[in-house]
Amino acid sequence: MDPALKEQCWSLQLGLDHQNPYDFAIFSWQSKKCKVSGYYLIYRFVVAALFISIIVFGLSISKHPNSWIIYFSHVGILLQTLHLIIAAAIPVQLLLNPSKDGVETQLSLLPRLSSFLYNVTNLMSLWISAIFWAGISVVEREPKDTDFLTHGLNSIMSICDVFISKRPCRLLHFTHSWAIFVPYVVFTVIYWAAGGRRENGISAIYPILDWDNLSVTIPCVTVGLTLGLLFIHGFVWMLHLLRDRVIACVNSHKSEPQSALQGQWNPALVVDEVGLVDLKIQA
Repeated sequence: MDPALKEQCWSLQLGLDHQNPYDFAIFSWQSKKCKVSGYYLIYRFVVAALFISIIVFGLSISKHPNSWIIYFSHVGILLQTLHLIIAAAIPVQLLLNPSKDGVETQLSLLPRLSSFLYNVTNLMSLWISAIFWAGISVVEREPKDTDFLTHGLNSIMSICDVFISKRPCRLLHFTHSWAIFVPYVVFTVIYWAAGGRRENGISAIYPILDWDNLSVTIPCVTVGLTLGLLFIHGFVWMLHLLRDRVIACVNSHKSEPQSALQGQWNPALVVDEVGLVDLKIQA
């Protein structure tokens, strides 16, 4: 394979480029692929407002608001809310500045940032929910009013959004989550080394991030940042495949045969055929 062509394929799979910006602003089942639906706008504004209210509610009832931000679940809900706010702004941007023929060679900053946050928060929400509900039976503590809001509704939102929106997902996008997970791990080390304490006086923010017990923490962090993230992102990726397969089956009588280069069931895996052909011609 031509080196330039190979580099282009890796760039497409790792990067945030996508030809159709309207994929970030329409329903997955929508027939008009280059038109923003009013119902979609309502959906985006409602869920953004819901998550803003969750943050306000959580902070208002917190007995220790100064330490609220140290918890990964709260970082996750903040980033997911930011993602939903930006996701609501994208269709507004397309209404004010329509894309020519619905095709762009490069996405603007807003959809690219939204795509990054989409990749990250999908993993974060499912990771947070899985660890919390698996660990709550082991760690004895009284349930809080916000447990479901910050450890359950976040994942429900992520999964629902996969099927409702037409956003792409690429398998190698799991690497984007390292931009959040790795800094948070570093933060917990600094917090521990500086003598930081939770509201109950314990130095470890989470039991699996107890830096006084390196024999357990280091293996947990290593496996979590590699196999754990890859497994969860693989699950999210398969949800996108399922979404596109269902829609393709429903619309099979209207659809035309697709090229073998194109991910038939997942537009996330679509390789830019025009770009690759241009590369071959230039070579």
